[in-house]
Amino acid sequence: MPKLKLDIQRTLFIIVGTFLIALSTNAILIPNRLLSGGINGIATFLHLTLDWNVGLMVIVLNIPLFIISIFFLKKHFIVFSLFGMLMLSFWLEVTTSITISTESPLTVIVLGGLLNGLGSGIIFRGDGSTGGSDIIAKIVNKHFSISMANVNMMVNTIIIVLSICFFSIDLATLTLATMFVASRVTHFVVDGVNYKRTLFIITDETHYEPMANHIMSELLRGVTIIPAQGAYTQANRYILYTTVSIRELAKIKSIVAHHDLAAFVTVTPTAQVFGNGRGFMHNISE
Repeated sequence: MPKLKLDIQRTLFIIVGTFLIALSTNAILIPNRLLSGGINGIATFLHLTLDWNVGLMVIVLNIPLFIISIFFLKKHFIVFSLFGMLMLSFWLEVTTSITISTESPLTVIVLGGLLNGLGSGIIFRGDGSTGGSDIIAKIVNKHFSISMANVNMMVNTIIIVLSICFFSIDLATLTLATMFVASRVTHFVVDGVNYKRTLFIITDETHYEPMANHIMSELLRGVTIIPAQGAYTQANRYILYTTVSIRELAKIKSIVAHHDLAAFVTVTPTAQVFGNGRGFMHNISE
């Protein structure tokens, strides 16, 4: 996909995603005194405790982060993160007067988490960002090898602690539940439900070829054969590398057992598959 088309797609995803996050914040979270994750959550906390403008706080809190990011991150990421942050602030102002009336805490958790997670997922699906904790996470990951997920979890832990200290344990629990729903929805939007399983099957030179042929003919999946050697026995081994759907996992186990009961198999969850492989035809630009 041409770079211009990718940038336009990313821009549209950011616009839609930030609108959904802002809608969740103003229409559901703030009226129920709940917080979201990241810098938006801290901005919401300042709004609820000090009555500061949440959209303005998003910008103010992000200013030092963007200044720091100039020295550590790529300009292309910074530009789109800046656009995402400004769009989020804009939508937070536009949706200020919108309120979704809810009576059940369960409705608040599900609907608030759904809108927030859907917005974040759309932004991430378009390889976008709204700055904030994403900037912190990228810098820390780049220089200290701490995963971005762990950094975001630390930021969200601070938000939960603030909720406990200034609101109540009940509201903090609802905030945590909403964050959990949002994270699951985000993963669903980014990765989908079409999870795969990647297998590494270690077998000997007698069984690898008929086993590979059986997998290809029975499951219509491609198999990559990797020559290997046992470190302890020094014997020649072959690794069969393949990716199958979850419902095909039992079948491939049966195929392996049929050919070689002594085969060593590892199964790894695979969230996404792209590229051209037999049985999986996906455009890399999708």
